[in-house]
Amino acid sequence: MNAAVGAGLAESGRGTGRDPRLDFFRGLAMFIIFVAHVPNDAWALWIPARFGFSDATEIFVFCSGMASAIAFGGVFARRGWLMGTARIAHRVWQVYWAHVGLFLCVAALLYAVDRLQLGLPDKRYVAAVPIVPFFENTGEALLGLMTLRWTPNYFDILPMYLAILAMIPAMMALHRLGGRGAVAAAALAMWLAAQLGWTHLPSRPWAPEIDWFFNPFGWQLVFFTGFAFGMGWLPAPPVSRALAIAAAAVLLTALPFAWFKIHQGLYLPADWALTEAIARLRAQTEFLWWKSWVGGWRYLHFFALAYLAWLAAGPAGRRLAAPGRRAVPPAGPGRRMLIAAAAAALATAPHAYVDEIRAHLPALDALILALYGEGARALLGFDLFLPAERIGLAQLLHLAALATLVWSALGGRGRGWLAARGWPAAVRVVRKVGSQSLAVFLTSMVLAQAAGVWLDVVGRSPWTNAMVNLTGFAALIATAHAASWFKRQPWRGLPAEPAPSSAEPAPRPAPLAPRKAQPAPDPTRPARSSGPRAMRESCPAAEGRP
Repeated sequence: MNAAVGAGLAESGRGTGRDPRLDFFRGLAMFIIFVAHVPNDAWALWIPARFGFSDATEIFVFCSGMASAIAFGGVFARRGWLMGTARIAHRVWQVYWAHVGLFLCVAALLYAVDRLQLGLPDKRYVAAVPIVPFFENTGEALLGLMTLRWTPNYFDILPMYLAILAMIPAMMALHRLGGRGAVAAAALAMWLAAQLGWTHLPSRPWAPEIDWFFNPFGWQLVFFTGFAFGMGWLPAPPVSRALAIAAAAVLLTALPFAWFKIHQGLYLPADWALTEAIARLRAQTEFLWWKSWVGGWRYLHFFALAYLAWLAAGPAGRRLAAPGRRAVPPAGPGRRMLIAAAAAALATAPHAYVDEIRAHLPALDALILALYGEGARALLGFDLFLPAERIGLAQLLHLAALATLVWSALGGRGRGWLAARGWPAAVRVVRKVGSQSLAVFLTSMVLAQAAGVWLDVVGRSPWTNAMVNLTGFAALIATAHAASWFKRQPWRGLPAEPAPSSAEPAPRPAPLAPRKAQPAPDPTRPARSSGPRAMRESCPAAEGRP
């Protein structure tokens, strides 16, 4: 087994350095997880989970599987199964205490907000996250927390992660006995057991019928798929146009069933037969996309997305490892597209900025009401106002038009700068965050609750949402750099010798004494025999040695 594992890790440079794709996509997942956990954050409407079944959790778990193969697979290969198991136990121990510490930090934060009345006066923040039993039934809740029998929502991903980590030694033993086929059979068997409801992990001591939301027996399939790629048990998929088209088709097919704007009848009339069919089929196929046990449709959706991302990153993540300068800047939109974008931006602006115009520009608001209402009815026979539930369509069109106009306004030089410098700089930042994923994750979960309180106090508007989210992003980046600095342990380096003070110049070495002239040899004396003494006398550099 050791030779096979070593060969798998050595393939394509594994084990010799960090995979840029791994750090980049884990970094993206960290930013998405932060946004997703800020209470009532408008930015959460734009995360991948709103447009598909899979989300940042799949990215985190899959990349963690690959990272575990790189970090722990070599230990199993070099030091054997027992030492590899010990290494896994050490990591499980770290994640366990990270879970406990995260819970206590969030509980203390929310209790302080309630106690000091830092948030809204009529809101109890410890009830917003389901941790009230910790304050009302502390003994049982604390025991449940420490034994993982109480895994409340918001604190349930790390228990799932450490449970899957604990499966690695068994999977490595199976690989030694039966190869990758045995590992695949075990992973599929556990996943099927989760789909059929045969696994039961109670998440509430006082309500044992409620299971863990993240079922580790289902999620391990995502983890060990990444683990198998990292170990070299699964080959990299081929670069194929047909596969890319199929992956895109999977994503597009899932869109109407995953995006609530469609299946809830917000972008399509609710009384349309198509809308009703989408909602009905979504309900009937819930077991295929439900998050708790990673349904088959959800699993397929994630790997379709992962394949396209893998293609976009380039061979060995070349576009992420060292993005280079582009000789030709990216092209801008053509004249016709630019005119269409400008017209669309103007036409949709009244629907895109309804609240802002009404609050700050009442005269413009009155003009819009007259033009889109009475004026349009007189000219067209109907007004141009969209129903409240359809405004999102106009806002999407407005956003696309603005993006087109901004891209054109950058010009060739600006677009070239973005490609040559802006994108590489952003990649470096995201990769740094991904390289310290556990520290960043713990920080993000605490900051997300603080950000929610902040938004409650200052109010939710496009500007405050941007301020709070960008501040959170900056804190995550700072956390990644701080964690990286501490891991380097710079205090262990050898101290440099102090430079001599200018007031006290360093003493100069004493000059060497002039060498005495050697007397000419006496031809009447017999030649000396060779030996140590003769060597010392014939070698001036040896003078003065004992």
